[in-house]
Amino acid sequence: MTDRLIRLMKIITLVQARPGILARELAERCGTSERTIYRDMDALSAMHIPITHQGRGRGYTFIGHFAMYPLGLTEEEVQALYKLLPMLEELKPILPPCFESAYEKVLAAVYKQSAEKAEIQSGDREDHMES
Repeated sequence: MTDRLIRLMKIITLVQARPGILARELAERCGTSERTIYRDMDALSAMHIPITHQGRGRGYTFIGHFAMYPLGLTEEEVQALYKLLPMLEELKPILPPCFESAYEKVLAAVYKQSAEKAEIQSGDREDHMES
């Protein structure tokens, strides 16, 4: 059950990141079959997650302005994002014009997630000290 839950969360993230993603691509990214992706989409629909199939060859997208936050990045993913920072100036000429602002938004979300995590952990430590 845990593997399926992780896969469902990954599907939501992939559809959010790449509207129009095909079942074939989802299956490849999730390491499963297309048939399993179709069953997972049925499960997400039953949970009232507003994902829709746009038709043959046009993939999946969210209905309306649905978005899932926070990002839930692993520590390794966060470190990978920060390692890119020093290279940004050098890469600017070959990056799309809006990459830098998109990257900054992701870093802002990462910072917020890290700050919230630190605040929670700090509160936990204080609770244990009082006990």
